[in-house]
Amino acid sequence: MTTSSLSWLPTPTSLEAGPEPAPPGDELTEEERAGLQAAAAAGERAAAWVRELARRQPVEAHGRVLELTADAIEQTCTREIIPGNDGDLAAELRYRLDGGVLLGATNLETVPELTGGERIALAAVAALALAMPGTALTWYERELPHLAQVMDKAVAAGRAATASGAGAAG
Repeated sequence: MTTSSLSWLPTPTSLEAGPEPAPPGDELTEEERAGLQAAAAAGERAAAWVRELARRQPVEAHGRVLELTADAIEQTCTREIIPGNDGDLAAELRYRLDGGVLLGATNLETVPELTGGERIALAAVAALALAMPGTALTWYERELPHLAQVMDKAVAAGRAATASGAGAAG
């Protein structure tokens, strides 16, 4: 009797447990850990800003789209950045972070009420969130802090656009 060549595959319960920890010898360096922490912190700040945009939407459906985008930003800047991962995001996360967020709910004739500066900042934040998990393929201890810094600047620009009313809503 021969054993199945599939016996080494993980069981469904281990698949649901999430990614396995790095094997011994592949521990994170202090710089890598700092990069991951910078990305997570920037993602949380950006998500908080997007939630502020969502709360002030007069059309509930547009607010919900922005809420889902905030959740996706948080997830891609934290749980999706896995050292040694292929950086490929689930289709749902990619969808939540594509340019469609600027259009809001697709079945309406309106778009979210945002200033021009907020739209630009939102597009930048979503693009940066999409980029972060892919850095795990390369030199993420250098790349993540840089992307996090740019994300923070995009959020600051969006907040400034909100405060000044820069650019007409539309």
